[in-house]
Amino acid sequence: MREGRGSVLTLDQAYQATYLWMFHVGEPPTEVTERGLQAVELRSKGLAAFVRVPDRPIGQRTVLAVLASEPEDRTRVIFSAAGFTPAAISIAQAQGIALFALDGNGRARPQNGRASAIAPIDDAPAPFTETVVEEELTKAFSDWGKTDFRKDEWIDCPSCGTNQHHTLDNCRVCGASLRGTTSTAAPPDGFVYRCKECGSHDVEVVRADDVARRV
Repeated sequence: MREGRGSVLTLDQAYQATYLWMFHVGEPPTEVTERGLQAVELRSKGLAAFVRVPDRPIGQRTVLAVLASEPEDRTRVIFSAAGFTPAAISIAQAQGIALFALDGNGRARPQNGRASAIAPIDDAPAPFTETVVEEELTKAFSDWGKTDFRKDEWIDCPSCGTNQHHTLDNCRVCGASLRGTTSTAAPPDGFVYRCKECGSHDVEVVRADDVARRV
């Protein structure tokens, strides 16, 4: 991200990512100061973190401003959602300022030697992981129409694969014939299966001679 084209995170996202990183390294912020639309500062006992979401990679002017404004009683760290210019990286290294670039998932990537020296061995969890969200959505759609009911009471439609009750002749999702698709289950003697609502999965057992409750 050293030569990035601009921030891929909002200020709020960059702030959250930095907060989690500081918490992960044992330096939970005790002071938070917002500096306009593109900057926020977080301070803990040992760290002074400057979070920026600029339109272009951070240059040496920002590094010098941090150097001038923050005393050396805390380790100075700059987090950028758009990377840094080579000049900024060089001067920050010379002055002992750690530079981290925040990627699209909110992970903090060291950009100079000072940052590598204070980076944790194990990365902080990525707060914004699109891959995980996509996998969860894919799984949710793949499981649609399936149930955790007793396997011997339900059969899989040979056409669309959804679970259908073994008493049905046709799939209520795609309409395919269920004849020839068998189940080992049978209703208890004197009972039949009846759907409460639409005949799909919400089935209860009623007495076969209960005319008032049968559909």
